[in-house]
Amino acid sequence: MVFEHLDELERLVEAGDLESIERLRAGRGQSARYEPPYVRSALMLSAHRLKHLNKLDELDADIVILNLEDGVAPSLKPLALRLTGLFLSEAKTIRSKTVVRVNPLEEGGREEIAYLNDVGPDAIRVPKIETPADVEEALDLIDGRIRVHLSIETKEAWANLPNLRVDPRVEAFYLGVLDLFASMKLPQRIVHLHNPTMHAVLTRFLLTCSTTGVFPVSFVFQDYQDNEAFENWCLLERKMGYHAKGCISPAQVEIANRIFMPSEEELEWARRVVELFESDPHCSGFADEELGFVDEPIYKNAKNLLRIR
Repeated sequence: MVFEHLDELERLVEAGDLESIERLRAGRGQSARYEPPYVRSALMLSAHRLKHLNKLDELDADIVILNLEDGVAPSLKPLALRLTGLFLSEAKTIRSKTVVRVNPLEEGGREEIAYLNDVGPDAIRVPKIETPADVEEALDLIDGRIRVHLSIETKEAWANLPNLRVDPRVEAFYLGVLDLFASMKLPQRIVHLHNPTMHAVLTRFLLTCSTTGVFPVSFVFQDYQDNEAFENWCLLERKMGYHAKGCISPAQVEIANRIFMPSEEELEWARRVVELFESDPHCSGFADEELGFVDEPIYKNAKNLLRIR
């Protein structure tokens, strides 16, 4: 737990005393850092819920997204922002990369970013981005030490997907499939495991992100009680080539971490390929009794497996 007792903080939240909550932070930024060796799960955490925030240092998700946008009532957004700053500054240890999901730039996002620049999370996730110019504005607003993540959730963003990584600081894209389909006037019923349109969307998103050097995070599965269906989505997406999925519960995190984690056999294969290939500086390929024929593309694939982020 971040705080051993929440009684005093609960009183301040109940009273809506934002100034006292801010004084508890005392101008401090994020205190703990962690870079996961693999990114398999990205857990959404409601930034206005004290009991959820208080588990920030116990979560097993590779990315934790403190959410200021969807699911936070407009009247609670200023509170959620200050609680985000407080818990990030107070957590002494953490096992996740920290991302804060702000509101759209024109709906309070600019002001939230100005506040978060002082807090210094690992990344800020910006929703409703549509054009490269929008990304440029976000980059100008966000402190250069903070990475930029984008929600892909409008038809305009989808059309501009190959051109949205305008700077190396743009690190990850999240597929917001329900908002995207609403923007495209497509029915929600096509979010089905065997739907060909859904497969086409997942394929294009993955390949475009991979081509432009952005890490793709697959969509959040909303039915958090149907773990079997969630696991089936993870299995399909792993087969397609994904490495990470959005989550909204600890149970989903456990499933995603298990399915997207390369097996020890895969990792051992990759280590052996890299070791043998790099043992000869002039190597362009070799035959091995256990590994078979290994050439440069296979070597590059092995290296990629060892540094998935």
